[in-house]
Amino acid sequence: MIVSRRFPAAAALALLVLTSCGEDSRRGNESMPLEGDSADSGPLDGGTDDAATAEGAEEDLLGPAEGFEEIAERLDALPGQVEALVLEDDEVLLKLGRDEPSPLASVGKLYVVAALVDAVDAGEIDWQDTVTLEEEHRSLPAGTLQDQPEGFTTSVYDAAIRTISISDNTGTDMLIDLLGREEVEQAVADYGHHSPELLQPFLTTREMFQLRWGYPELGEDWAQLEESQRRDVLDEVAEQPLELDPLDPAGEDLDFAIDWHASTEDIAQVHRALAAREEDHPELRTVLTTSPGLPEPVEDPWWDWLSFKGGGLPGVATATWHAAAEDGTERTVVLMLSTEDTENIAEHRTELRSLGLDALIVGTDTQREDEDQDDEET
Repeated sequence: MIVSRRFPAAAALALLVLTSCGEDSRRGNESMPLEGDSADSGPLDGGTDDAATAEGAEEDLLGPAEGFEEIAERLDALPGQVEALVLEDDEVLLKLGRDEPSPLASVGKLYVVAALVDAVDAGEIDWQDTVTLEEEHRSLPAGTLQDQPEGFTTSVYDAAIRTISISDNTGTDMLIDLLGREEVEQAVADYGHHSPELLQPFLTTREMFQLRWGYPELGEDWAQLEESQRRDVLDEVAEQPLELDPLDPAGEDLDFAIDWHASTEDIAQVHRALAAREEDHPELRTVLTTSPGLPEPVEDPWWDWLSFKGGGLPGVATATWHAAAEDGTERTVVLMLSTEDTENIAEHRTELRSLGLDALIVGTDTQREDEDQDDEET
């Protein structure tokens, strides 16, 4: 465990309020709830019973951590394997775990957006191009696009916003199909993944559901298969209809192998690289920062940019942020948990998000909003 004692104070900045970039181009043909709304619940990104479990356990949750040492201690106390990394620019403020690849759940969608940016750069795709929902794209929640009829159309830009802000699984798969699986796999390598073969083949969310719950006999030996054998299995999966109900995937059904995998350093790198592309692709600000993933409001946020991607599957909870100030200061937080304690996964996910917020603001002028003070003012 590494815990830095240097906490440079960042200048307090007003939180940027995003304005609409055109309702039609941003939201397609329907309203788009943000992460945390009902559209974000589902077996991939939260689990079907998380909300009820979290509500019942809320009174037992710990308060904010006072510093990086407490953050590290509380992360280490979570059951299972925790991988954590907090960077201030290039300085390590906290590092915890075995420094091994972990299951990502929906954090892997960052690589889909990375491949999209590269395709736009190459002139192969435009943000305002149209994508059409085909039956083979339809996945399970999180998201809303799975409820649209076949032939529903929206913009690439809208699908990308949904992919990150509400973790729309069907929107993600539409983009993967548009880009091509190989292009997403190339982005994994180009954006610095230490072992890109871990994401080859790069699964669609539908394939993940089919392998784990739809046709588990096809996925039972996934961990032992060579890459070419896995691709053959995916050819078989593609021939099968999606007959799963969103409630079919059970929260206790663990399978850490059928997931997307990376190290904390890999995810920190792709977060930082995407933020650096915003100058050439202003659309990325909306795509990556619409949902900040903060469990509580904060006062005087020091950042001008805050991107977030989290994820959840049975036994997996991930929460990752990249913040940047106007003066160039950056802080990146990557927290990943894999545990067999599925009964209490909602509590663990809540704790992970809370500690992630603490890691973002420790040593700065930013603090959580004082609820008691708000109540008095009201």
